[in-house]
Amino acid sequence: MDGIYNKNSQREKIEILLVEDDEIFSETLKDTLEDEGYSVTLVKNGRNAIELIDKKNFSIIISDINLPGKSGFDILKAAKEKDRFSKVFLITGYGTIEKAVDAMKLGAEDFTSKPFDIEKLLIKIKRVIEYKQKEELLEKFYKIYNEDISFCGIFGKSPKMKKVFQLIEASADSEANVLIIGETGTGKELVANAIQMLSGRKDKPFIKLNCAAIPEHLLESELFGYEKGAFTGAIKNYQGKFLAADKGTIFLDEIGELSYNLQSKLLRVIEDKNITPLGSNKVNSVDVRVISATHQDLNKLIKEEKFRSDLYYRLNIITIHIPPLRERKEDIPLLIDHFLKKYSEKYNKEFKLSEDLIMDLMSREYEGNVRELENVIHSLTVLGK
Repeated sequence: MDGIYNKNSQREKIEILLVEDDEIFSETLKDTLEDEGYSVTLVKNGRNAIELIDKKNFSIIISDINLPGKSGFDILKAAKEKDRFSKVFLITGYGTIEKAVDAMKLGAEDFTSKPFDIEKLLIKIKRVIEYKQKEELLEKFYKIYNEDISFCGIFGKSPKMKKVFQLIEASADSEANVLIIGETGTGKELVANAIQMLSGRKDKPFIKLNCAAIPEHLLESELFGYEKGAFTGAIKNYQGKFLAADKGTIFLDEIGELSYNLQSKLLRVIEDKNITPLGSNKVNSVDVRVISATHQDLNKLIKEEKFRSDLYYRLNIITIHIPPLRERKEDIPLLIDHFLKKYSEKYNKEFKLSEDLIMDLMSREYEGNVRELENVIHSLTVLGK
């Protein structure tokens, strides 16, 4: 679902079927539509038009009523049977009120008698296209709105997310280190949780640490621990995250923020599986699986000599890339539904979204990804608007 298209991209997607047996009029109208950027197929009898409708989807159908073979009314019925979102404009040189009423009852968008103002027709087509996109978008939304499709708490049914789920299952069955890559807000921690939940270490410690949240001079002691008196303020022994995760898993979020010096020490721990706390000579053996995550391009950091390639290869036995939300917009209805239920229950509110708001939510780019969408729904629920 691409949301609201800009003028040029929209026109590229619009296929118009023009059914008209008046050669001069049909060629004039076809040229005018193509000048506007639409793709136009011209046929000159009703039977051929219906055959084409059966084979191909047309966003707009413009048809004369009086045609050889089948009438414009027959074309209208065939189009609506094929796709209820088809938009059909009927034109005639012999217009009557009765014909107009019949056309509207059958679902025609417009009924126009010749001669008519082509510019006005173009304006109507533009409006109908916008409305048609809205109808189709809402149809897709409501089709899956109440489906509870999640994988270990991660919502998605798009092909890209199904691939992520497959990689989670595959990696969970192994002891290999996993590197999770994705933009901010895509759900990297949720993926780490899912791997742990499905792994053989699920009943063992699962320790999390955000490398970007702790000052560099404190991060080493946080990771590897320290002895009492190792530095000013070390008033007691502290085992550190790696020893706390022994026999289990450690999740190092924002691994790209780790200093080059600490990268060397982390590499040694992963290779040797030994920890020496600051201020101690005691070597502690650990059995820890490492799951790391970053929103940064580590290959670029390696080229800039800001990240060690040997550490990268140790961490990157299995890579899981989480696509940004703008690349999996078919998952937005599931996420909207999930967050709407979550915050409606939290605030004890019965909250529904208007169609215009759904359209707005579906068409955004979401630079903040799933986290941004959740914040929007949270805010809307609190405000009750």
